[in-house]
Amino acid sequence: MAPRYIPDRSDIVFLDFEPPKGREIGEYRPALVLSSKEYNRNTGLLICCPISTSIRGAPTEVPIDHLDQPSVVAANLVHTLDWKARKIERVARGSEQLLEEVLMRLLPLIGAGRFLDHSFRAS
Repeated sequence: MAPRYIPDRSDIVFLDFEPPKGREIGEYRPALVLSSKEYNRNTGLLICCPISTSIRGAPTEVPIDHLDQPSVVAANLVHTLDWKARKIERVARGSEQLLEEVLMRLLPLIGAGRFLDHSFRAS
């Protein structure tokens, strides 16, 4: 029996975002995984940002070139999902640069932008 896939940070996966409510994003679509493999394995959940072909030019959109169509990672639409129940399928691995760019767009949204100017290196 083959080991079961466990999503990892920077993986690009397809997930079922149904059912959406209000202005939430829906459909079976790609997403960039933000959470670590350890977190995903231990909780059965993952933290991700959906990927969309609807490019609006918002400052929270990060262009991605890992897919067949021009697409963006929607950094403002963070989701926590049960990846085991959401028909997960790994399709690619995003670059570290892509992950960093998404996180840089996300931090100001959650009030953590002030950390961008600080160095947390051990002395």
